[in-house]
Amino acid sequence: MKNIKLVVLLLFATAFSANAQDRHYSQFYLAPLNANPGNVGVFNGDIRAYTMYRMQWFTVTNPYKTFTIAVDGPIFKKRMLGEDYFAAGLEITTDNVGSTNFKTNTFNGLISYTKYIGGRQKHDITLGYEIGYAIKSVATGGLTWDSQWDGTNYNPGVGVNEGGGGGTGYLDMSTGIVWNFKTTHLFKSALGFSFHHFTAPANSVYGGPERLIPKFGVQWNMAYKLSETSNTTLLPSLIAYQQGTSLLLNGGCNVKYVLEEHSRYTNNQNDKAFYIGAFYRFRDAAYVTVRYDYDGFVFSGAYDVNISGLTPASKSIGGFEFAIQYKAFINKSLNVKKSSARFL
Repeated sequence: MKNIKLVVLLLFATAFSANAQDRHYSQFYLAPLNANPGNVGVFNGDIRAYTMYRMQWFTVTNPYKTFTIAVDGPIFKKRMLGEDYFAAGLEITTDNVGSTNFKTNTFNGLISYTKYIGGRQKHDITLGYEIGYAIKSVATGGLTWDSQWDGTNYNPGVGVNEGGGGGTGYLDMSTGIVWNFKTTHLFKSALGFSFHHFTAPANSVYGGPERLIPKFGVQWNMAYKLSETSNTTLLPSLIAYQQGTSLLLNGGCNVKYVLEEHSRYTNNQNDKAFYIGAFYRFRDAAYVTVRYDYDGFVFSGAYDVNISGLTPASKSIGGFEFAIQYKAFINKSLNVKKSSARFL
């Protein structure tokens, strides 16, 4: 009983040290607005909407749950000359950390500008900016403490000399840049750099001096089709974040197999593709991914196997993650000129 309480206390302490590590998704390439503000509007289409849900550590304590809903797309296209364009987006995320009931709700607005560089390799650069408001709260009423151990048993009647909870709200800002390019129609790539929480806002739920530590990120997504006639494309992805003393390094590869392509002349066929992948998050987890594309929809999932120091308590079970995405063309003629250079 006491060991279980100590694990809960460890997780509680982890929740409060989360200033040094943001939330993250295993399928980071399907959460573009969370990964880098420079990803806003960088896709083939007029509108993109997606939702993601992650649940983890349910074998140790009450599950950690993260849920995101987002939408973005190009704007002012009719007023823009050439290949340049603006884009805007909205992202809402709620994060609930286990037994502590430690909640963070964020509401972010994003805007970007894409500059077409041109050339045979079709380069373009997107600069993005994000501003949002976050609300944090914690309630400790559901926790147990060492002081409630009377030497023989757990005694809930023993007094607790701990704070009962608190909350705060703060303004947050981030920025990022993404370079999209392709060497041939068989290969394309996107390299991005991001700077999150650059204002280092105060974020202590108890009104202390703690501040949100700025985070630096690098992301690289690639796509390589095996041959002109092949149905198979390799999609390696890598992301790295440095936030204070915490390092997140995550990488792997999805393999895409096209089942059916959309007919150019009739509506008898739709785009259909199946993906499978394997990834590794440094000193934390290994995980597999599966995905199915149908027309403009994406349905994807991931399962983590925990390999960190928490393995004895987690029984190697890390978490489940699910994503649904939809991209659509409202007026295809406005996007033909942009489709060849977009990665996502």
